[in-house]
Amino acid sequence: MEKQKDLVKGLGLLGLVASCFNCTVGGGIFRLPTSVYAVAGGASPVVYLLCFIVILFVAGVFIQVGRSIRVSGGPYAYVKPVLGEFPGYLCGVLLWVLATFAFASVANAYAHFAAILITPDPSWALESGILISSLALLGWFNARGVKSGAGVSTVLALVKLIPLLVLILAGASHIRSDAVSLPSKLDFGSISRGAMILIFAFTGVESALIPSGEIRDPEKNLPRALILSLSLVLILYLSVQLVAQSVLGVELSIQGVPPLALSAERILGAPGKWILGVGAVLSTLGYLSSMTLSLPRSLFAFSEDGYLPKALSTLSPKTHAPLNAIVVQIGMVCVLAVTSQFEKLAVLANLSAILMYLLCAWAAVVLLKKSRGGISGYLVPTGATLTMGFLLTSVRVEEWASVTGLLLLAGVFYLFKQRSHRVS
Repeated sequence: MEKQKDLVKGLGLLGLVASCFNCTVGGGIFRLPTSVYAVAGGASPVVYLLCFIVILFVAGVFIQVGRSIRVSGGPYAYVKPVLGEFPGYLCGVLLWVLATFAFASVANAYAHFAAILITPDPSWALESGILISSLALLGWFNARGVKSGAGVSTVLALVKLIPLLVLILAGASHIRSDAVSLPSKLDFGSISRGAMILIFAFTGVESALIPSGEIRDPEKNLPRALILSLSLVLILYLSVQLVAQSVLGVELSIQGVPPLALSAERILGAPGKWILGVGAVLSTLGYLSSMTLSLPRSLFAFSEDGYLPKALSTLSPKTHAPLNAIVVQIGMVCVLAVTSQFEKLAVLANLSAILMYLLCAWAAVVLLKKSRGGISGYLVPTGATLTMGFLLTSVRVEEWASVTGLLLLAGVFYLFKQRSHRVS
């Protein structure tokens, strides 16, 4: 990992908060109220709070492990030096594959949102042109260095909030206490399945942490950024959900209805719908900017460790950015986004992320044993393991089969590379 030392420590607290926020709040927030209401009904805000507690355990694991790891790769870099090469490799595979498909899926949604602002019936060519040109521009900013990429991410994180804040402020007077209700009987099967779906409205920080080797003063900035960004996400989600539930009521259970745009139209008229349309573009673009900053660092880390061609770990002599990795990552996302739809990948992403979180929790426990930490230190990884185990109770056989197939393919590739190294 000789090139890790050449990375610029240019990611400060504000840039890290913005990246975590952007990687968490993407285009999903514009349909999230409907998905949550379909599972939890009037108790939706309570489920948000439950999922926030769960993700805090995960964030605590990242904080415990990330404080002692000073190289890029995020969870991959956290797990590998603690648990060994193969667990770290699997963690990196899960992170990169899932993040790449999520990146492409949101990119596809962004192009559609942006094209609709131009014409109500956009063509494939228009959407593809918007997508490719936007990703190329984001790639250019990130090729100029981590500070440039983080700066764009910070600006978009602030701007994307404006339409959502307009909805929240305009809808505050419409919030009704009777819009929130608790079920008379708890169904833990439904709760675990609902949490399995909703918990990933809070995920994304694992992607934002991939440039871990470029974080300035991680001992101090990492915990602050994670707690602050996740708290902002919770406040935003709760506010939006309360407005949508109060304004639309049972209409939220109708699939296919855009909940935020319809709520804004009810409150502000036709301009409200347009404002939320712009908000959808800004929100998805903010997500893309943070993923453009973060995800190429996975290719960089894999290349440094010999799993990918060495050219992908080449740094720009002027900006010290992993230029080749940025170009390859954006190229792959462009191809995927303009040729495919990825709605069916959601549960695969959910299950794989849980497995990745469990690997990180295991790494935290091993680190505590090595450092002879106190019993209190084990509370966070234990809590993360128990809550992830609860979510796994709702996973179906076909979902396990999909992820198992992915891991088997990754394992075969790993064995092939190991044999190649021994021969050489």
